[in-house]
Amino acid sequence: MLISAMLFIVGLFLLAYGSDRLVFSAAVLSRMLGISPLIIGGVIVGLGTSLPEIILSFSASQQGLRELAVGLALGSNITNVLFILGIALVLRPISLHSALLRHELPLMLLVTLLAGLVLVNQQLTLWDGIALLFVALVYLYGMLRLIKRTSSDAPDQLTQEQLSVLPDQQISFAVALLWLGVALILLPIATRMILDNTLVVADFFGLSQRVVGLLFLSVGTSLPELATVIAGITRGQQHLAIGNLVGAHIYNLAIALGLPALIDPGKISEKTVNHDFWLVFVASSLLTLLCLKQNKVNGRSIGLLLLTGFLIWAIWLCCPFRPTMIS
Repeated sequence: MLISAMLFIVGLFLLAYGSDRLVFSAAVLSRMLGISPLIIGGVIVGLGTSLPEIILSFSASQQGLRELAVGLALGSNITNVLFILGIALVLRPISLHSALLRHELPLMLLVTLLAGLVLVNQQLTLWDGIALLFVALVYLYGMLRLIKRTSSDAPDQLTQEQLSVLPDQQISFAVALLWLGVALILLPIATRMILDNTLVVADFFGLSQRVVGLLFLSVGTSLPELATVIAGITRGQQHLAIGNLVGAHIYNLAIALGLPALIDPGKISEKTVNHDFWLVFVASSLLTLLCLKQNKVNGRSIGLLLLTGFLIWAIWLCCPFRPTMIS
């Protein structure tokens, strides 16, 4: 079991690194093709935040691990708000003035409500998957329109911070192709290592696919986002840090949840609807309220409250004295 746990951790590292290199090479190649840096920063880099969850959800769905994929999609959003945003707020108060980010918030709530409608009958269907992935395409199109509109006079604050993290223009085509090849080799290896060893660890502790996806995989795949958010907050790029969380929230529900419906439709746990979704909805509402506040949010107190909530939720999921929660 110890070897499986170590391979699981190595797999998470390879997944994060491979995803980063894939986004890096895609950004460089897109710029060489003449695609606007505004689009690269707002779409490609933004989508890259949820790439580990999307890749794992796709692989898990192919292997018939529907509950694990659904748990990962929902758990990542819970982790992003309670854990990652909690740490960010403890580090520094936030004050957001991005018009682009404020336009994204209603879209995030709408996608959350749509996900609830998809889950309410405890059954994922092919049409549910098509609907969610269509929403992802609509969101991407809407983001392109918003980026152009809010940046017509001067780039939005979120857009400016996204542009600042784009790869150097001096990077050559050969280097970009090299990193693309590395990513395409690493990602299948990483997903196989993660999924195979996740099941071994889950069987050892008697945990269900749902709990493994909700907590362990969601935390593991969110660690790169944690590093990105902490780096953004400490550098004063708070719009980029929070914008990544909002974008990831939408992509996780539209794509990472849409893939198991499309690839492996079928019944899902009652607890997914009665417990997990409602916590996602609360997390979405909290994220919206914090982003809409005009004055600086008192980071430490709210951040500690969010972290306490995350700890209680994690214990509640895994506590051996509550077997109904791990079935």
